[in-house]
Amino acid sequence: MEVHHHPKLNHNPKPWKEYFLEFLMIVLAVTTGFFAESFREYQTDREKEKQAIESLVKCLVSDTLQLKNIIESNNLIAMNLDSLILLKNADLTTEENKKKFYTYGSTGFFQDWYFKINDAAMQQLKSTGMLRLIRNQNIIDNIFGYELKNKITVAQEADCYYFFKLSLVDYTKVADLSHIKDTSIVGFTINNRFVNFNYKNVHSLSLNMDKDRLTSVFSNAALMSASVEGYALFMQDQMDYAKKLIDLLKKEYHLENE
Repeated sequence: MEVHHHPKLNHNPKPWKEYFLEFLMIVLAVTTGFFAESFREYQTDREKEKQAIESLVKCLVSDTLQLKNIIESNNLIAMNLDSLILLKNADLTTEENKKKFYTYGSTGFFQDWYFKINDAAMQQLKSTGMLRLIRNQNIIDNIFGYELKNKITVAQEADCYYFFKLSLVDYTKVADLSHIKDTSIVGFTINNRFVNFNYKNVHSLSLNMDKDRLTSVFSNAALMSASVEGYALFMQDQMDYAKKLIDLLKKEYHLENE
C-alpha cells in the first residue's frame, strides 16, 4: 500500500500593513454607506418638509381670499345697521322712512358672515409628526402665531353670533315679515353672495311702533354693528399676518415661482 505524502504548504503571515489596509477599506465602506443612507434620509425629509410647506401656503392663500370677502361682507352689514340707527328719531310712519327701515334692517339683520380657517395642511403637519421636520424655529413660531390669530378671531365671532340672534328676534317683533317672499314688495340683488334687499312697495306694510321694542331694535343695531366691525378688524389683522407668513415661507423654501 502506497503512502502519499502531501507537500508542505508554507503560509507566510501577511504584512501588518495589508491587514490595516483591509480594515481601513471595510471601515470606509461602512462609513460611506452610512453617510449615503443618512444623506438619502435627509433629502427625503427635506422634500417632505417642502411639500408640507407648499400645502400650508396653499391653505393660507385660500384663507386670505376668504378673509377678504368676509371682511367686506361684515363691513357692509355694519354700514346698513349704521344707516338704520340714523332712523332712531325719524318719523317711521312716512313711506320713505318705512322703506329705509325695512331695507337697512333686512340687509343688516338677515345675514351673518363668518370666517372658517382652512387648516387641512396644519392638521396634517400635526397628525403625521411632520412639524419635527421643520428645522427653523422661527418658522414654527410664526405658524403657531397664525393659529393664535385665528383663535382671537373666532372668539370675536361668538360675540357677533350672539348679537345676530338677539337682533333678529327683536327686529321680527317690530317689522312685518310676512311679505318676505312677495316679489311685488321686495326684491334683492346678490353681489359676491352678499344679499342687498330692495323694497319696492311698503305702503301695505306696517311697523310695531311700541317705543320699547323700537329702542331694542336700534340698540341691537348699534351693538351688532360695533361687534361686526370689531370682527372685521380682527380678520384684517389675521389676513395681514397670513400674507406676511406666506412671504416668509416662500422665501425660506424658495417657492416664489411655484
